Amino acid sequence: MLVSGKELGLEILGITDVETVHRNLPVERLIEETVINGEGAVGPRGATIVDTGKYTGRSPKDKYIVDEPTSTDNLWWGPVNRKVDEVIFDELYQKVVNYYNTDDSKTYMFDGFAGFDPNYSINVRILAKRAWQAHFVHNMFIRPESGQLDGFEPDFTIINASSVFNETFEKHGMNSETFIIFHMGKRIAIIGGTEYGGEMKKGIFSVLHYILPLKGVLSMHCSANVDEDGGNAAIFF
Repeated sequence: MLVSGKELGLEILGITDVETVHRNLPVERLIEETVINGEGAVGPRGATIVDTGKYTGRSPKDKYIVDEPTSTDNLWWGPVNRKVDEVIFDELYQKVVNYYNTDDSKTYMFDGFAGFDPNYSINVRILAKRAWQAHFVHNMFIRPESGQLDGFEPDFTIINASSVFNETFEKHGMNSETFIIFHMGKRIAIIGGTEYGGEMKKGIFSVLHYILPLKGVLSMHCSANVDEDGGNAAIFF
């Protein structure tokens, strides 16, 4: 559906000049938009085909977490959880927001849920400038049912600006012009310089890995199954 950016509260994010947002479009429409926008093609059996450029997988050395007071003591800093200064985040965040405010391409949004159990799931919002990226998260996360978007407020927001690059990464002491940065205090992540869709999915997974243990819940990268009687469970890592 088409919704105004103001109605969705994008001004809170600093996105003030996006008049309309394509929110939670059905798959058929997202596929159509992907083709119309020249983002990809439809294969002979109906699969959407896109080219993600040089990144065909995640870029872990370009993933950072903002070192800020509300989360710094809860994180195990090191080569996996890499620090970035809040000043650098603010600079790149403004660059991402400026891109959304000035680029005349369509803006897509997915609002939904991560986590099946409502006691532990979070409301997620993904903003993207590619229809196929909205299609990707439509497949990855739990889609809202009728009425669930009424009064929807995201617990975590990802702003995907894959066409934005950090040309001053060396000055910032970062790995490359690509950046995937999470601000746990503000509950926002920004993505730039990579078209790979998995950064959004793995990003929210990382967020759950941060939030759930603080609630006394052990989060694991696995799946589970039970026997026919439902008495024995097996976990697959």
